[in-house]
Amino acid sequence: MKLIQSALFGALLGFCGTMLHNFSQPIGLILSLILTYIGFKVVGQKFIYLRYQVIAAASWLALVIRASTPWSGDEILITGNTFGNLFLLGGFTTIIISMFKSRSKFS
Repeated sequence: MKLIQSALFGALLGFCGTMLHNFSQPIGLILSLILTYIGFKVVGQKFIYLRYQVIAAASWLALVIRASTPWSGDEILITGNTFGNLFLLGGFTTIIISMFKSRSKFS
């Protein structure tokens, strides 16, 4: 059950970040990266094990990659402009930082 919850939470974070990053050009991108960071910190607190965080990150990445490819009507939610590329790279980097920043060697 935790597997499904972490995958759905990662997909929800990806969807919210995708919709938010084009809201108001610099502010929406910053808010989506902050949302991604805080969301993955919540995943780390709720599901303690790293494997659930990796599953949430994989579902986030799958949703974001799918949103950046053309659909049947040539609709693209994450365009190939500066803010779209910054969201893809910055979001993935934010996820990696949030997953490994607070890891202690003694836990």
